[in-house]
This record gives sequence, structure tokens and C-alpha cells, in this order.
Amino acid sequence: MTAARLLIALACCALATAQPDPSDFSVRLLSSPDYQEGELIRAAINFPVARVRSDQRWQFAGFLIEPPRECGTLERPCFWQSTGIFDKSDPVVRLGDMPGPVDITLNNHLPALRPGHYRLTAVARKLVLTSRSPLSTTYGYADPPRFTVSNAVEFDIRPASAAWVERTIAASVAVLKGPQPGNRESYETRRRAAEQLRFLDTPASWRAALVVMPEEENVLLRGLSATREPARVCELMRSAVSAPEQAVSTYFLNTLVQVCRTSKPVTIDSMAAELAASLANKLGESRGVALQTLLEQLQQPSQRLPDWIPIVKREFPRAYATLPVARQSFLLSLYGNALASPEIVPFLEAVLDAWKPGDYYEAPRQALATLFLVDPARARDRIAAELRKPKTWLDVPQLEMLAPDSAHFTDIELIESLAAAQRPGGWNSQLSMAAIALYASPRARSRIRAIYESQDQSCQPELMAYFVRADPEYADRVFHSHPWDMTSEPPPCTVQYFQRTPRLAMGPVLERYIAAYLMHRTVYLKIAAAEALGKFGSPAALPPLWEAFRYLHDYWKDNPAGLEQNGEGVRLEVALRDALARGHNWLAAEPMLSTIQSLCITERCKAETIQDLNVQKAPLRIEISPQPPGFYIRVAQYYGIESLEWLEVKLSQFSRGTRFTIGVHGTSPEMPVQRLQEFAARHGLILVRE
Repeated sequence: MTAARLLIALACCALATAQPDPSDFSVRLLSSPDYQEGELIRAAINFPVARVRSDQRWQFAGFLIEPPRECGTLERPCFWQSTGIFDKSDPVVRLGDMPGPVDITLNNHLPALRPGHYRLTAVARKLVLTSRSPLSTTYGYADPPRFTVSNAVEFDIRPASAAWVERTIAASVAVLKGPQPGNRESYETRRRAAEQLRFLDTPASWRAALVVMPEEENVLLRGLSATREPARVCELMRSAVSAPEQAVSTYFLNTLVQVCRTSKPVTIDSMAAELAASLANKLGESRGVALQTLLEQLQQPSQRLPDWIPIVKREFPRAYATLPVARQSFLLSLYGNALASPEIVPFLEAVLDAWKPGDYYEAPRQALATLFLVDPARARDRIAAELRKPKTWLDVPQLEMLAPDSAHFTDIELIESLAAAQRPGGWNSQLSMAAIALYASPRARSRIRAIYESQDQSCQPELMAYFVRADPEYADRVFHSHPWDMTSEPPPCTVQYFQRTPRLAMGPVLERYIAAYLMHRTVYLKIAAAEALGKFGSPAALPPLWEAFRYLHDYWKDNPAGLEQNGEGVRLEVALRDALARGHNWLAAEPMLSTIQSLCITERCKAETIQDLNVQKAPLRIEISPQPPGFYIRVAQYYGIESLEWLEVKLSQFSRGTRFTIGVHGTSPEMPVQRLQEFAARHGLILVRE
């Protein structure tokens, strides 16, 4: 018996317990055991899953190989070869979570193997249950340690012939340049082609990898970063940055810096500058990739703006029309976040003007969102102009940018627009109804009642928003047109009244209607009601929310395990908790959060409340990130604040003298920070930028 086999046998015998090892742990090669150097070695692993009990499981612990290389012993088994680039795509990460054999590429786990004969075994280590809760299950290593091993497989590696390497590179490139995969099998074929290029690690395979990028670049860049000749790969990648057809992504630049760290160190900033200098000469898809890379660099916090920003400002509008449609909206978002300024207004308006029926909506909507950040008045004018058109890319969410006091529509315009939208071939009647809800005057209520009553479908949540705002007595009659029987099914439109109407208008009659359903027998209705009141309800919604939360507590307090196992019940408790603790129109400070915590039954409810209590410590924190059509904002425990106006409402609820720190992300945060500092000064709040 060889030393390696003896080590395995002694270790497994010494660490075994009285329980038998799993019998379904095996490894099988998927092709002939004869491989050329750098060839993919595919194997199927059957992991011990079927006989695992709930209180124990097995964790993949690597491979043993004889003769050992840099790894391969029980003390140092071979694992997934990390290169610093995150990639969890290898199926071995799922071992222990799925039955049956899993196909893997052994090259991902073994060092580059020289010619010779090898014997390989897989290892698993026993885990035992240490704690369990609805939110998590925790396992730890068995004590004393226990391992188990699979059967062994043997294979040979011989020197690769030049002809084989040439054919293999050509075949891999053909697959990667071929049609995009349409099913799982073709995707796997494509990925294996990239892996094969990666593991050849020759000058020809390096060049081929650069040619096919950005296809499967996560795989190919892992290969370049793990090369045995980093100095040569560094020079090759550096020279490729400015090549017209080379796609240079952020991943590419990060890999380049990593590969060059021991030969000719470079920085992301210096390589980004080289990329920007070559931008005008980039061809085809490589130009879009380069623009995305540079715009992503501008999203990072920096003490100084790079000198190449004027190049991006010049080249982006020139390149925009040539970009793939699927990429335009995303790059426009990055561009607006990083370079929002009045000088880009003509370009944004050109994007808006270029839309025609049949085009995708995403780009003009993104352009409008960016225009609103730069020039709100002009954006509002564009919204008004679009609403007057028979066909438009505009939709209901964009109306949030046009406040009623900034809109100048006549009631006749709005009503005729709806009539046109509802004729055959009409366009987005929901948008026209939302416009009526927001902008029609109370003087039009009799006509709009007639329109509402003439609809084929009685469920019209947008028109109901008009009545909530301008004709609450009529809205109340509609809401009371059916019994508020909490033991029977409500009308089909009820949930839509909860989800769509409050975004347009919220008032006492709607709030009372929603609050009543907090006690309905149907859990999903109660959840929808709690979410609507938390986001749009007034402080008058607090008593019914507390009543529903306490009722749930009293109902389940003697059976907490039963609630933990009731998925809908857990979601309801959390929805009520979130509405109380994170409601938009009231402040939940430490005393209120402590009361909520005392009433929580499930672990999730308790954990969320502890998290909210932890952020109550002064100074409170504000975080702002550009996210057109506005910002993503968080203050203390309040998440998902969608605009600076919403944030100001929330800040006004804090007492004078409250201290805040503000963290901003992106390169154009000065406007919101200055505005918030002025608001804080007027309200006696202390706001300090990090």
C-alpha cells in the first residue's frame, strides 16, 4: 500500500464512528481514462444525499490524488481552484443538496496535471445539526471529525500534440462564436468549450480567449488569471485594451490588474484611461462593452473625477444609436447616474423624440428619468406633451414625476383622451384613467361618475383614485356597495384597490376600507392591506394595525411552533410588523419597536425588529443612491424611500436636534445633499456628510 493510500485508510478508520459510511458516494469518469495535457476531465459524482437524516449531512471536502501535487492529501485536499474571480457555476457547489449524480469538470478542482498516471478519490466530511430556526438551519463539524471517501478512479495524462491543441482551440472558438444557446444542453456545450480554452493555457489559447470575449468571459478570465505564465499574459492583455475589436469589461480590467501584479503592476485607473483613449476606435460590440466599463468605473466613489470624462461625454451620444437595443436602457441609466448635467439634455430629448410605436419603451422611460434629475421642469413638460399624444411610451409610474400642481390639463382634454384610448385601436386606457385620477378637477365628478358607471368592467382602481381624491362621498358609496363581511370572499377588485389606488390617491374613505380587511379571514388580503397601510396610510391607520398585530399575537401565543410552520401566518406577522415599524407616515422609535419585539412570536419577526432597534443608535444613518426616476433611499430602519420628497416627509417626523450621517453613492450626489442640508437646517436637524 502506498503512503497516500495508507494515509487515507488510517484517517478514515481512525475518525469513523459506529455509524456506517454512506454507500452511495461514488465517482465515475465520463470518457476514456486517457487524456492529453490540458484536456477536460469530466466526471459524475454521486454524493451521499438519499440517506442523510435531518440532523446530519455530509459536506464535500475535496479530492485526494495520488501522487499528490500541491494538494491531494487528507490534510490538504484539492478544492475548487480559486483565482479571486467569483464564479459559483460549477455544479459541485450543489453537492449535498440534490439527489443523483452531478457532472463536474475535475480540472476546476485540481492543479494543472503533468503527464503521468493518477488515482483520484472524493472526500466528504460529516456535519451535525447545531441549531434550527425558521430563518436558518446551522450545521457544524462532527466532533470527533469524521470523513468518508468514494471509490477511486484512475486515469493517464500524456503530452498534448500540437495538432490536437490546434484542433481543440478551433473547435472551442467555433462553438463560442456560434449561435447563442437556446437550451440547457447547448449552454453546457458552450461552457465546456470555454473551459477547454481556459485549461489549455497556451499562447494560442490566450489569444483565442481574447478574441471570443465577452462570450463566457467569467470562465475565460479565470483561466487567464490562473496562468502559469502571468508575465506573458499580462503583456498580451495590456496590448489588447486599446485594440478596436477587443471587448474590455470591468472583469477584464480587474483580471488584468491581478495578472500583472507580479510583473508590471498596473492600476484600474491607468487601464481605464487607456480604454477611454481608444473609445472612438472601438468597433461593434466592443464599443458598447467599453462604454459600460467606463461608466461602471464612474459609479465608484472617488476623491477626484478622471480626466477621461470628456471623452465619454463626447462618444456616448455618438455611439448610442449603434448600441444593441437591449443594452441602450441600461447604459443610459449608468450614463445618467454618473454624468447627469444640463449639457446632456439635448441628447436625452433626442432619445425621447426618436421613439415611435413598435419600439421598446425602456430607453425613453430611462431618458425621461434622467432628464427629471437634470431638469425637472423640462421633464414635466415632456410628460404633459406625451399625455396629449394618441400613442406614447409613457405609463402610469412616470406620472409620479408630474405633480398635480404642475399639470395644466383641462377636464375636457383628460376625458377625451380616455375616450380615444377606449376606442378600437386605442392606446393604454389605464394611463388615461390614472391621468384623470391625478389631474381632473372636482368639477368633472358628474361626468367621471357616468364614465365609471358605463365601464364594462366595474373594477377600475385608477378611476376610484379620482373619487377618493375629488369625490370621497361617491367613493365611500362604491366601497360600501357590498357587505364588509370578513368571513366571505370580497369582490375581485379589492386587492387592486389596495395595490393600485393608493399610489394615485389616499384618503380616509379608502384607508377605512383597507383597514377593515386587516381582520378578513383570507390571509393574503390581510397582508395586502397591511402593506398598503404601511406605505400610504396616515397615522389614523396605526390603531387598526396594532389591533390586528395584537390579535395575531393572542391567537398564536400558546402555539408558537404552529405559527412558525404556517408560511402564510409568518408572512402576515412580518407584514404587520413592517407596517408598524417602517410605516411611511409615522415614526417608530425605540419604545414602539420594543413593544413590537415583545409581541413578536416568530423568529423572523424578532430578528427584523432587533435589526431595526440596532439602527436606532445615534447618529442615525441616511443612504442615498441614484436610481432613476429618483433615488434609492434609506434612513434608519426605513427602506425603499423612492424620492427626496418622501425622505423629507420622513425626516420631518424626527424631533429637532436629531443627528444624522449621510452616505451617498455615485458621482452626482451634490444636489440631493445640498437640498437635504438646507431642509435639515430649516427643521432643526443635524446632518453631517461622511
